[in-house]
Amino acid sequence: MAITKQKGDIAEAFVTYLLKQNGFNVLIPWGEDNRYDLVTEKNGVFKRVQVKYATPKDGIVEVRARSCNNHSIIHYSPKNIDIIAVYSSEQHKVYFVPFSLIRNKSTCNLRLKPAKNKQIKFVTEAAKYESRFDLLEK
Repeated sequence: MAITKQKGDIAEAFVTYLLKQNGFNVLIPWGEDNRYDLVTEKNGVFKRVQVKYATPKDGIVEVRARSCNNHSIIHYSPKNIDIIAVYSSEQHKVYFVPFSLIRNKSTCNLRLKPAKNKQIKFVTEAAKYESRFDLLEK
């Protein structure tokens, strides 16, 4: 199994564990050809979730709204997924990022600590999305 596949499996297992601990039903699609990795359900509300494994670099967790498989790049859209669940390998935390936050960009950076230049405009704080299970219930 490739290293990237192992990382993806770790992220999916961790996210699934947290979801189950928080009262969600988790549905796993059959096969590898889906844009989403799992579907959550709670109180009749279903959400398609793409799970990502991320290693923070320089205080930033990069959220990629695309996948690279077999020499092709697949861009996600709100037609395919509702939430990107980002597993941060160093913090062992999950950030639930609504796809609407990413919009037409291919990436979104979640800042773990304030910028050195004290910039706040156009900065997305990771803490705002940490363990935001409520985003899966709307």
